[in-house]
Amino acid sequence: MKAVFNQQTTVEQWDVDYYHPIAIKYYDWAVTDMLRIMDVPPGATVLDAGCGPGVHSIRVAKAGYQVQGIDISETMLNHAKHRIADSNLSDRVNLQPMDLTQLSFANHSFGYVFSWGVIIHIPAVEKALDELARIVKPGGKLALYLTNRDAFDHKIENMARFMLSKPLSPIVRSQLGDGYCYRMNHEDLWLWRFDGDSIVNYLAERGLRLYYRGIGELSEIQRRLDGFPRRLLLRLNNFAYRWRFPANIATTNLFVFEKK
Repeated sequence: MKAVFNQQTTVEQWDVDYYHPIAIKYYDWAVTDMLRIMDVPPGATVLDAGCGPGVHSIRVAKAGYQVQGIDISETMLNHAKHRIADSNLSDRVNLQPMDLTQLSFANHSFGYVFSWGVIIHIPAVEKALDELARIVKPGGKLALYLTNRDAFDHKIENMARFMLSKPLSPIVRSQLGDGYCYRMNHEDLWLWRFDGDSIVNYLAERGLRLYYRGIGELSEIQRRLDGFPRRLLLRLNNFAYRWRFPANIATTNLFVFEKK
């Protein structure tokens, strides 16, 4: 499944899907809030585990931190390198190719780690979680931005698929949630919809206690729409985030864990 992340068209599609001008405000708020909740001290180094084209590495660097970005895709890293250079932040961000299921960092390497919408695409998600838990220092924080299996979006989609007799591809049930594969740019892309409580329990067994859980995006249906309906849903996402709607109804959640 690595092939889909190495395609130029994937970068372009994700720019359109996720970084609409209205959504930029949400990401600015959310990343700033994440750093505040993690209580990252000035000048500290933050690991962006699965940095993709670098958009959140740039946000963290602009906030005054050093960033170590890693990603499995050379295409994504190349885009990240150019975007970081265009933002005049090359002195604050270091990039390195790496697989989240096989990190080369030593135990307890980082005090502050975040992985934004990345492990949702890793079939062997337990390996990625184990590796992320391993490299966090005692007393450090790990932030995960994850899809929520119980989101209202998914209930609407499930009902529509049932009525139209268009079920999802075969679903894999695991201790952490439901996973399935779909086609993107003629390649397979895996997606997990996580059970939040199961993620919390899994990481608790690895020495990380839940510190914070909050709403991310209320809905991602907007990615399938155009024009006014999309703009309306994007503004609803911003409103829901600012007014802190319940996390359990939202499509994505931010989890922050603290290591014992």
